[in-house]
Amino acid sequence: MKQTFLSNTSVAAVISMVTFVLHADDPVALSRNKAISLAFANNRDLKIATLEIERAKTRVRWSGRLDNPELELSVNDDGVGLDEGEGNYEVAFSQRFPLTAKLKRETGLRKYQVILAEAEIAERRRELAGEVDRGVVELLATREKIRIGRESGALNKEILTFLEEKAKLGEVSKLDVIQANLNGRTLAQEVELLLTQEQQQRLLLNQLIGLEATSDLRLDGSLDLPGSRPAGEADLESILQHRPDYILALAKTDEARAAIALEEAKRWEDIALKVFVEGEKAMDDPTGLERNTFAGIGVSIPLPFRNRNQNGIAQAKIDAEAATKGVDSAQFHIRAECEVAYRRRLDSWELAREAGGELLALAEENLAEFRKAYERGEATLLQVQNAQEQVLKLQSTATTFLSDYHLAEARVRYVTGAYPGISLSHSISK
Repeated sequence: MKQTFLSNTSVAAVISMVTFVLHADDPVALSRNKAISLAFANNRDLKIATLEIERAKTRVRWSGRLDNPELELSVNDDGVGLDEGEGNYEVAFSQRFPLTAKLKRETGLRKYQVILAEAEIAERRRELAGEVDRGVVELLATREKIRIGRESGALNKEILTFLEEKAKLGEVSKLDVIQANLNGRTLAQEVELLLTQEQQQRLLLNQLIGLEATSDLRLDGSLDLPGSRPAGEADLESILQHRPDYILALAKTDEARAAIALEEAKRWEDIALKVFVEGEKAMDDPTGLERNTFAGIGVSIPLPFRNRNQNGIAQAKIDAEAATKGVDSAQFHIRAECEVAYRRRLDSWELAREAGGELLALAEENLAEFRKAYERGEATLLQVQNAQEQVLKLQSTATTFLSDYHLAEARVRYVTGAYPGISLSHSISK
């Protein structure tokens, strides 16, 4: 049987990482990976869910044990009969023992259920990591838009100051000043809207990470576009080893096989071994009432003539078939997700590279030339404003495409399971 070995930090080990102690007013510097690790350590719902691993381990610890023994006591006499003082008593000790390896099979099944619990928690970690990673990217993108908006506002303020000075000298119309002022206020409103959006995104990210709502996040990193072209195809075999949902599907097949072995071991019910001591008082002619004591053992063997656990075995085999098909289904969906995610990332990279390249540089150079020409009286304010609007539009488009690329990259990271702290340490049969 081929084994797939998954190394790195086990799911349970990450739970024991040191919890960050953060005060509400402390600024928190986070990279994307650090935000994910912090979410693993602080997320309340994840901590509750992780108790399922301890529950499964407890089942292993207390599985494979014999049933409690039974003590039997009985006393009887002939008081309602001849009333000659006859009677007897019995003290018996009985214990049930399995004829098959049922207890060993039960322990084996419980061990696979521990792996299932860890795989389920690892999948919840992957989902949480994906939400945190996406939240960090979205927050970085919003802050980049705010930065561009403020730079545009500062540029417009320079133009407005210049126009106000020229208007005092009677060299430009007051209408030009009013128009520039309106443009500045419009830009300021857009920045205010982005600030509101940034605050909402920060609050949601704080919740995911497990921080207080008032915690200030200082994100390390930027939305720079990689210079090299990203891969367009995925290494499916490597990805499958990092996908907890695929490992979960494989673990279910192992659990199903262990369940079949347990149900087959239940074909024979337990035998009962009995040890007893019996005392007797009986009337014997001509000596009268005599006492006697007996000791012995007994065995009770249930015969599997009618019930051989056929239903339990059949149900376990159906579960095994469903688990096998589940592996194929998981592999198909993962492959489809990877194909879509890798294609989207590549397309987003192409668009972001084109939007942030020569065209934007040319527009910025064109704006600078128009401003100089306007100061020399060789261009109109309308031309300067059009050039400025063109730069703003191209900057906004470039930022949007760049944000789309990083969101696509975060999606690739999600479908590949490339996060710290979600790998399983167990071997799963394949």
